[in-house]
Amino acid sequence: MSTPSQQGSVDYLARDGRAYVTLNRPEKRNAMSQTMWEQLMLAYDKAEDDDDVRVVVLRGAGDDFCAGHDLAEVGNQYGDGGTDEQGRKRRPSQRARLQYDKHYIERFQRIFTFLKPTVALVRGYCLGGGLYMAESCDLVIAADNARMGHPEQKLGLSGAAYLDAWEIMTLGARKARELLLLAEVWDAQEARANGLVNKVVPLGELDERGEEWAERIVRLPRDGIALGKAATNMAMQALGVTSQFAYGPVFHTLATNMRWEPGEFNFMKERSISGVRASTHQREAFYQTPVRKEES
Repeated sequence: MSTPSQQGSVDYLARDGRAYVTLNRPEKRNAMSQTMWEQLMLAYDKAEDDDDVRVVVLRGAGDDFCAGHDLAEVGNQYGDGGTDEQGRKRRPSQRARLQYDKHYIERFQRIFTFLKPTVALVRGYCLGGGLYMAESCDLVIAADNARMGHPEQKLGLSGAAYLDAWEIMTLGARKARELLLLAEVWDAQEARANGLVNKVVPLGELDERGEEWAERIVRLPRDGIALGKAATNMAMQALGVTSQFAYGPVFHTLATNMRWEPGEFNFMKERSISGVRASTHQREAFYQTPVRKEES
């Protein structure tokens, strides 16, 4: 495995019918930079073009699967909106936001509709965009130390999730709203009970159990695998699940262009003042503080 750069890397290794795709930025809990997202898509291109690959195993280097999108980049991804006639800075346009969000969600769609089975091996944190990646895979095996959820909802999304349809179908409407609206982070057992993962195993057995499932898939006929995945994709389309890849960018574009009112926690503003780490701690403290009505 290569040493990750400051922006991290996504490493690719193909052998014995498997393609191992490893998110490699352990010092940042494998938080995804733009560089890593692009490399991830290239890895799936390689796996798709290699007829000897029958299954993709997605995993994270170090102690975690993926802590989501790099918060240092969040809010800056839409580019510069330019200036008006008076030289004042303008926000990025809705069309620029929508173009970016469409490209972003296509990455999850790529995994979700991939014509070869995908297995995610989850240990430690699996949050935000990391959870979307795991949800997009066909099978998920979690270590008993896994922590899975959508804390990024505290940034102001409040349920505008890219994989809403899949989560509602899988978890049920009530639990999906709980996961999103309350920005829940579930432990491995709760994730298993609610259908986010197929199996929970001891941390020391995670790779071994992943190999067992990969081997069972590798032994299947290649045409059968491709046709099986195609049929699954057709079923998802018939159920309306894949519509999330059309409306997801629209909802996200609107949610990231919201107005903050007095007394609300504006992560983007606080980040510009205090930095990512401090503002993240401030965000968690803000939402953990109970709201008490003043006594009359």
